[in-house]
Amino acid sequence: MKRYFETFKTLLCIANQKKWVVFQMFLSAGLNNLASLLPPIATAGIIAMITQNNFEGIWIYVLLYLLFYLFYFGTLHWNYYTYTVLADYYHIEVQKKLFDKVASHDVIFEKISRGKITETCSDDIRYLVDVVDCVVKATMSLVKLGIIFLIFMYYNVFVATAVFLLDLLYLALMNENAKKVSKYYEGTRKYEDKIMDTLNQMLTNLKQVKTLDLMPKINHHMEKARQSWKRQYHGKRYHMTTRYCLIPYLVYLGKILLYIFLAYLVIQGQMTLDKLVLLISYFEMTITCTDAMLDNLLNLSNYGVRVRRIKTILDYAPQKEIDFGDIENDYIQGSITFRNVCYQMKEKKILNRVSFKIYPNEINAIVGHSGSGKTTILNLLYRLNRIQKGEILIDNENIYNYSKDVYSHNVSGVFQKPFVFEMSIKENLALVDSNITHQIEACKRVGIHDKISKLPKGYQTLITEEEHIFTEGEKQLLMLARALLSKAEILLLDEITSNIDANMTEQIGAILQDLKQDHTIVLVTHKPEMMALSDRVIVLDKGKVVAKGPNEDVYLKSPLYKELRNKTFASISQEEEI
Repeated sequence: MKRYFETFKTLLCIANQKKWVVFQMFLSAGLNNLASLLPPIATAGIIAMITQNNFEGIWIYVLLYLLFYLFYFGTLHWNYYTYTVLADYYHIEVQKKLFDKVASHDVIFEKISRGKITETCSDDIRYLVDVVDCVVKATMSLVKLGIIFLIFMYYNVFVATAVFLLDLLYLALMNENAKKVSKYYEGTRKYEDKIMDTLNQMLTNLKQVKTLDLMPKINHHMEKARQSWKRQYHGKRYHMTTRYCLIPYLVYLGKILLYIFLAYLVIQGQMTLDKLVLLISYFEMTITCTDAMLDNLLNLSNYGVRVRRIKTILDYAPQKEIDFGDIENDYIQGSITFRNVCYQMKEKKILNRVSFKIYPNEINAIVGHSGSGKTTILNLLYRLNRIQKGEILIDNENIYNYSKDVYSHNVSGVFQKPFVFEMSIKENLALVDSNITHQIEACKRVGIHDKISKLPKGYQTLITEEEHIFTEGEKQLLMLARALLSKAEILLLDEITSNIDANMTEQIGAILQDLKQDHTIVLVTHKPEMMALSDRVIVLDKGKVVAKGPNEDVYLKSPLYKELRNKTFASISQEEEI
């Protein structure tokens, strides 16, 4: 029983509110189980009245029947109500905690698979309330069995001892079986996670999967995981079959022997007929109650797997947390300085003693071949990773010294792939600023307001993958408007023109020329047009700065930059950088 209550205890640690509601669930279930013991008393009373030819006395027991069942269904209704309250609380609050954990620690995917996180956030949390429900029902079933055995003891000690031993054997066999079922159930979840990981990767790269006809190879690769899942599932079903087809046979054999003995007592005049009916009713209730308790304990074993998966995610802590400082200075001008910055990942050196300065009111381009470390610099500026050596300064202050709020309000940006939720345009922008006037101003500044105004529902238009309301370029403008709503002084732009045509690239270039008047713009790009309009350039090659300074100076001095600026791209690699 200890491991079952450990699961319950873990749940209360994960979501430690609503304890009064949990108590009500125990109380309502306890009273409901007590109520279920009462109808057999009325049944025995009716039979006693019949055997005594006292038909008038029957109506008293009929009335008791009605009262007993009114009590039973009233407590059941109360129990259902508490279940609903707890279901709402656990589902919503724990899902919030999981989302916050994943959003706060993007490196969590290095330790916990995307498939496991997806399944846990969507599926596992649905069963948290059932942990409480199973503990309550199993506990109250045990109490109910205790009361029934006391009743048996009152009428016949020998019968009570036989019933107790039979039930104890049944419980022991079923409990051992539950451990094996739970083990194989956990195995099936493990391989389901692996399959879900592959599905998530397929959905992210569906076009490549289709055009390169990768499905046969993917299915071949997944065959091992599917066969492993099959073995775990068959193991679970084997023990489930033993549970429901073999072990209960012992109980029914004991049941037949008990009924024969009770009939013998009636024939010998040692027991009246009404007592026989009462004890038979309670023995049937013993079997039903034991089965219910065992089912709840089995379910609790399975739910324990889900609770542990949730706790694994919530307990995740990266080896090196990026701490926030306590500087609340919100008057940031926007100068950025890298001093001998070194960064490596899994023993691979990404940046090697990188130094440069970025100036406000300029478009500062970071260029270089794929894998040179450009996007890594942006990730460091977002404080997604921490450097091993050197310093990164904003306005001559170490970036790790700023508070979380100040930093997030002053450093914002747009990524290569437009990031929009399936919600209205207004709601997408409201993630940063819910003021519709501010939203319109931002959209006007980036040149997307006219397009939105022509939509039938304007800013209330729902953005979905099925309805192509915006082109990729227009989505980038919308994301740029969202970045502006943060009032950030520093805008980080990662390949925002890589997936759009020349006309839209030119439009975004003009917008950036306007935005630099009151922002520091850091631009990672492969496009010659965007390089050409930059004021200052930093050229990276294999994790080192090989040239930096005003655009034309670098163009004249750096063969690599000249090559990049002069190159015409027929197509641009979609591959993400480190």
